[in-house]
Amino acid sequence: MNKVFFNKGLLALTLSAGLVLTGCGGGSSGNRGGPSGGGGAEQPITNGFSEVEGPLDAVQQPLSEQVLAPIVAGAAGTPLEGPVSCVTSFIVTDVLDILDSILVNVDPATLQSDPAALFTDSAANFQATVTELAADLPVALASLAGESCTGGGAGGDSSDPLAALAGTPLAPLADALAPVLEMANGGGSGEAPSPSVLLTMLSDAFSEGIQTIRDQDPSGQIGGAPVLGGLLTTLDTALSDLAAAGLAFDDMDTDAASAALSVTLENLLNGLLIDVVPIGFIEEQADQGPVVSSQIQAATAALAGLLGGNFGELPGGGFENPADALFGPLSDTFLAGLQSALTDGLAGGGGGSNVGGFDALLEALAPLQALLSAGGGSGTGDGLTGTPLDLLLTPLVTALDGGAGSCPLAATPLSALCDVASTLTDAIGGGGGADLLTVLQGALTTLFGGLAP
Repeated sequence: MNKVFFNKGLLALTLSAGLVLTGCGGGSSGNRGGPSGGGGAEQPITNGFSEVEGPLDAVQQPLSEQVLAPIVAGAAGTPLEGPVSCVTSFIVTDVLDILDSILVNVDPATLQSDPAALFTDSAANFQATVTELAADLPVALASLAGESCTGGGAGGDSSDPLAALAGTPLAPLADALAPVLEMANGGGSGEAPSPSVLLTMLSDAFSEGIQTIRDQDPSGQIGGAPVLGGLLTTLDTALSDLAAAGLAFDDMDTDAASAALSVTLENLLNGLLIDVVPIGFIEEQADQGPVVSSQIQAATAALAGLLGGNFGELPGGGFENPADALFGPLSDTFLAGLQSALTDGLAGGGGGSNVGGFDALLEALAPLQALLSAGGGSGTGDGLTGTPLDLLLTPLVTALDGGAGSCPLAATPLSALCDVASTLTDAIGGGGGADLLTVLQGALTTLFGGLAP
């Protein structure tokens, strides 16, 4: 699983060990799956939020540091820590690096006069990132069964990571993906598939495996589990979206490529921010409607829209400001309460007898599911709403409502956000006369609507 290094004139790489997520096999430096120094020890599947320097680094970095790191930290010491770290790192790094391999070559000055140049200039980079994704996918999935989040050593370890899924509820994924990955590695008959064909085959196989898992899991224990269910669904959707992007790449169709990359980014952000970060699950348990997720969806749509329209809105300076506007409030407010909920909820999970396997991961999620379903500490009536939504809303109000005249944003261009806390507390303090759902939606529209690009 050695990394292909590109000529700097084509594409730069960044390996920032200081930005690595907690877990994922440790924090050692070096290339993914390659040698470090003079030794041939196994290395983590990723060393940072990105290995391809491109405009989406500004999205990958806050996803890793501000959004996903608290999830991993909240699961520290449980069987959930390594798998979540590994799979989320795979999604953020490998999936978005494929998009960056194209976006880094977008030149608005020549795109209209010579659109084919975008695809010819990106061909080698596109192939290398797709090859990397195919190599890393089985390692990421094996981490769900307790395997370390590493690639093969420099000596060319020929063991099959997917073998770890045998005997687990995820075995259908291994069965469906095995022949595709064998072809990708040059096995079987004929030549290895092209990058776009490989993406389509991976997507079809993954969807087939997921559907079999659902058919064999009528209780929804896996698909309905907070965090884990979101990981599998987000990855399934990402592979499907990448397959569409690959077809547009083959056709050298800039309009279709622009639309496909935009959809991929939007769906990935929604999957990570609503399903992996279990905001959707919390809303479902609170039975208050999509009061938070609907606003996230609006903000991610605006951000992804910068890729639409034949790349016409692609910001020359990158995505720094829109991305910061989206992730900053989540990191500073909602995720603080969520990390605490994860820590408290998972603390009671002993992992059972199968500490290194998939069963232990499901067991570790059980206390969290029970905590969120019951409202946890916020379901006693002491919180803003007395529902699991308080896990998201209480940190928001606490952050913005520091007392009369002391809102930390009062003297900034974001001073309008100070009204969010007072709107919520006034409505809740007013008794039953206010429609809580309407109040929350209005307040959060102010929060995200003012920050979305």
